[in-house]
Amino acid sequence: MAGTPQTLPVTGWLGAGSTWRGDLSYKGRVRIDGAMYGNIQSEELLDLGATGRVEGDVWVAQALIGGTLVGQLVATERVTLLETAVVRGEIVTPWLDVRMGAKIEARIVVARGDPTAPE
Repeated sequence: MAGTPQTLPVTGWLGAGSTWRGDLSYKGRVRIDGAMYGNIQSEELLDLGATGRVEGDVWVAQALIGGTLVGQLVATERVTLLETAVVRGEIVTPWLDVRMGAKIEARIVVARGDPTAPE
């Protein structure tokens, strides 16, 4: 994936106060500040803002989480949990960065290589 979470431009956005029900697939970087109920799939970046909420399973290359995620999060490159993050469910990734203050109630698998490959 080209770029870091800080440099990749936003290509889609769900604003605060908005609700989306249904699955989402996309290219680029999507920022969610509202509520999303459904599964997300992308080969790039999910940016979940502090006011954002996702309830569903997420499969992405990178995840920058500042809001609430309930479900399974699989990231093939990295997950960053910011100070305001709340994650309930499961995290599977080769690289996990957790900032002080993040709340995690999840099964966590951190494995180099393809973390989704069967053992």
